[in-house]
Amino acid sequence: MGAVNLISRPISKPIHQTPPSSGDLMVKHRNFRAMVSALAMLAGLFTAGEASAEFVTQSDQRPPSPARLIFPDTKDGHHIFAGDLHLHTVFSDGSAWPTLRLAEAAHDGLKFVSFTEHDIITPKIRDTGTNKNRSYEIGRAFISSGMLGLGGMKLSLGSEITRAIGHFNCHFLKDANALNPGKVHYSTFKQTGGQLRVDWNRTSADEKDLEARFREAKRQGAICQWNHPTIPSSSPGEAVVTPFLERMFSEGLLSGIEVAQSDFIHPSAMDVALKYNLYIAATTDAHLGTALEQEAAGMDHRVATLFLTQGEDEAAFKDALEKRRTVGLFRDTFFGTRENVQTVMNAVLKMSFTKYSPSEFLIGNSGEMEIANAGPIDVELEIVQPDFRLLNYPRFVKIPHGSKVTLKALRIDGPNFKGLKVRVINSLVTSRDQLEFFLEAQPFDLNAITGKGTLSNIPDDLDGWM
Repeated sequence: MGAVNLISRPISKPIHQTPPSSGDLMVKHRNFRAMVSALAMLAGLFTAGEASAEFVTQSDQRPPSPARLIFPDTKDGHHIFAGDLHLHTVFSDGSAWPTLRLAEAAHDGLKFVSFTEHDIITPKIRDTGTNKNRSYEIGRAFISSGMLGLGGMKLSLGSEITRAIGHFNCHFLKDANALNPGKVHYSTFKQTGGQLRVDWNRTSADEKDLEARFREAKRQGAICQWNHPTIPSSSPGEAVVTPFLERMFSEGLLSGIEVAQSDFIHPSAMDVALKYNLYIAATTDAHLGTALEQEAAGMDHRVATLFLTQGEDEAAFKDALEKRRTVGLFRDTFFGTRENVQTVMNAVLKMSFTKYSPSEFLIGNSGEMEIANAGPIDVELEIVQPDFRLLNYPRFVKIPHGSKVTLKALRIDGPNFKGLKVRVINSLVTSRDQLEFFLEAQPFDLNAITGKGTLSNIPDDLDGWM
């Protein structure tokens, strides 16, 4: 994967790693599973017990935080809901039962998940059979039962179409089994990779098969995405759009792309998404316990896709995908179009003008403003407003989640103060560029905030007290 060039300075946590090859990725997953296989069931039981204690009631009262991805609504009345578009259970190559996947999601503040079992990878076939709808059926029944207070969780029937040339998730299917009409089931990825020689530039048997699967998904009313687009790739680290993929985009058979997944980031996918008008996703691609994988990757929050929805039912989440109203969240970083990332920032950040001193002795007009962060993720800002001088911070200011920061500044034109131009350091709106936008101040009464606690108010007999 290509390096991410963040303007001005890097954010506090790295958001890219040395790109793995396809073989390295498979070896990594195999070794990782081997190391933790003895702990997986114990971790699952612990997570389930913790979830039961917290979700047996109908509501979760924990405040928004990296551990609970709850966002305020947008200014135009849309909801911002976190979801996961890439999850595996025991019904493909995952180690978790579907009900545990739902408990994990609820614990992390998610409102939507899509179970995306590999269509042709079924390692536990003796135990699970071959019904690729089964994890969804179990999950749907569990939500409907009211157990753990999961009534607000929304669920999609998905499938991961798995071929040597690439992997692709489809969501909102009616029958996942129809994507595997030949009823082919392998126990390993190595078996799938050895079936056909990958032809990256011309229509191959693999591509013809994929197109048929995409058309079946579309017939069912589903929407599909390109998964981890740099793995595999004809140019390691790059999301290479072949003529076949370009045609799939243009015909609406592929509508989205993963910019981040598991503990990998695919920066070039940002530019592909913008060029071909694809929705942007960030996913866990979970196979073990999500908390276990998150801790192993050194992440303080779950990888998630933020959906900007107009409602709370499954149709609202599908509508957000169709209208490209999503933002990826990976390692404290927001990925998306300028419009969508700005919508999220305007929802979580609030600026209040709290003090104004129009004729401060020695230092001229000055003022104070508070920036509050109502979201679950810290936001790192660079103040780029021209002719604006901060007294108590450098240009860079971190606004912690659920908290606020007071800025003291010079050269304030109080009567005409409207807000500040800022750059969101922990954001990407292309593979290289961060969001810049004007953070508007909340309405204020200038008379009420003028002259309080200033040097100009010091009585004459106390002048020079220092």
